[in-house]
Amino acid sequence: MAVTPAVVRSRLETLARITAHRQALQAVIDDVAAGRLSLVEVFRRAAAADHDDASRQVYLVKLAEVLPAIGKVRARRVLADHGLGERTRVGDVPVAAQQPVCGALS
Repeated sequence: MAVTPAVVRSRLETLARITAHRQALQAVIDDVAAGRLSLVEVFRRAAAADHDDASRQVYLVKLAEVLPAIGKVRARRVLADHGLGERTRVGDVPVAAQQPVCGALS
């Protein structure tokens, strides 16, 4: 069965959107790792952003792991201590848990 040009075009557009989204997520992670963006600023940006914004969609554990002096183990322990799982996205963190998490990771 032959693939029509419309299907090929649709697939390419989808791949382009996925690639752009992944790059946006990685940019947020890189900014936190480089110190250009703090975890508090990411939470503020996520609160003000729409649902599809990269700052809301990035996994909190990814940001915690790249913070200075925080490794994978400590990041996961802090999140578990605050009732947050590894698959918790920044936009899903309750407002009441944001300050304690930021304090524990600083």
